[in-house]
Amino acid sequence: MEKHKGYQRLLEEGEKSTKEKLIFKISSKYKFLERKYWELSRLGLYGLKDIPNIKTASKILDIGCGSGSSFVYIKNFLNPNADFLGVDLHKNQELPDFVSFKVCDIDKDALPYEDGSIDLVISIYVLEHLYNPGNLFSEAYRVLKKGGYFYCVTEYYTSLFCPDKYNFYQDPTHVRPWTKRAIKSLGEMKGFDNIKVKRVRPIEYLGIIPFIPLLEVFKIADASFTFYQFLFGSTVIFVGKKTNE
Repeated sequence: MEKHKGYQRLLEEGEKSTKEKLIFKISSKYKFLERKYWELSRLGLYGLKDIPNIKTASKILDIGCGSGSSFVYIKNFLNPNADFLGVDLHKNQELPDFVSFKVCDIDKDALPYEDGSIDLVISIYVLEHLYNPGNLFSEAYRVLKKGGYFYCVTEYYTSLFCPDKYNFYQDPTHVRPWTKRAIKSLGEMKGFDNIKVKRVRPIEYLGIIPFIPLLEVFKIADASFTFYQFLFGSTVIFVGKKTNE
């Protein structure tokens, strides 16, 4: 599959770079700090703890699982006993062994799972890459069990106004950003109920912003992104429930 060939390599390099940062190494020694670091440095994970069935789901599917960082976070902090299923265009070399992986192009393919077989479906920073976003929502709905939830994270339209490497178009595979109204409407069109949509602007960033110059000077972390995320809130989260068969 040639689509976005080489993209997983970029994700692999990014994952390795994150693990080499001093702040990652320090936070990993303390459970509370480690969890906060994961949530604040990977905003796609920020709302996972608020999904009603996150701690009880027996099967969790990640559409566009990449390096599997979402599963590492869930397994370490929220639900260690779930079966973790992942699909993507290519298998990432950083993907943990505990993830059952299958190849799938969600822009056009059906998910390789039976109807009503999954408790929770997540998809983090995938929607903005798609030319056919309806297929992602339709397939997530199809494979969910009745009462299951779909958690989708994507780029908010405000990312268009962020500078340089934080800008929406810094990623050459991006297609379009989303508004809250648009993603809510897409969810309603595909049958989801109890929909909640929110922009991510972590209040914790207020405590970090004064230290950004120091963190940047000593290269402890690439911390300047906190300012842009708090100011623009360039990530939006959708959560919807499947209430009908």
